[in-house]
Amino acid sequence: MFERYTEKARRVIFFARYEASQFGSPYIETEHLLLGLLREDKGLSNKLLSLESAEEIRKKIELRTTLREKVSTSVDLPLSNESKRVLAYGAEEAERLSHKHIGTEHLLLGLLREKDCVGAQLLNESGVTLEQACQKIPSWPTEAVTSTTTLGNLPMPGTLPMLEVHGRQIPTAFVTRTAERLRQFAWVRRDWKPMDVVVDNLEGGICFELAVKDDPRYEFVAGGWTKEPCAICGWELSAEEGPERSEAFTNGRQWLCAECYYRFIVKKSAGPA
Repeated sequence: MFERYTEKARRVIFFARYEASQFGSPYIETEHLLLGLLREDKGLSNKLLSLESAEEIRKKIELRTTLREKVSTSVDLPLSNESKRVLAYGAEEAERLSHKHIGTEHLLLGLLREKDCVGAQLLNESGVTLEQACQKIPSWPTEAVTSTTTLGNLPMPGTLPMLEVHGRQIPTAFVTRTAERLRQFAWVRRDWKPMDVVVDNLEGGICFELAVKDDPRYEFVAGGWTKEPCAICGWELSAEEGPERSEAFTNGRQWLCAECYYRFIVKKSAGPA
């Protein structure tokens, strides 16, 4: 579902899920998506909101929300129907703008399109309208397509030789260059499993350095990182979607899907499978 999402957009979903758990909500609601946006992409929010407005939004959410017992971070929280529509609208906005990725700007537009939801109402109250955002966002620099070490700012498909991996078109030159660099490492067969992370409560962001988990600034989230992109093709590894998605190889820092490992590291091939 999130293969086209930039790293920032994926972290928005992560933070939205985190915010929902802190409020004790059984669902990830649109107000949690909004909090995730404000937390992850301060540059985006600063272009449309003042600092005071962003802080006021959080206060309003806290006032209108009935606080319940916090939900464990190990519990999978589903998206509400409104939030599902927001993500669908975000994908439509990316298509409308002819963007190959889905970034935080598209999620913001999707949120505003679900005009009767709490998230959109809060933005409207702060002076942010769909019309205003639609005028401003197309002129902003778009986020690079990032999936740890994926395609970056390579030319668009159709302008250079391509390889198909998991149904995705990947530039041959990128695969060759990346595979050559990765062959210097020793790769170990491991099933992908969710990774523990810590969340920076002051600045936002996710950290894998668990040694800081006792610092009051950070909050430990068990299994908080639930998907990992392959370092070559960007295909998401996930323990929730069966053995095909979980079979992987790691050098301790990066991960490769089985297809890329056998095809480009073992066979040292960048030709047809």
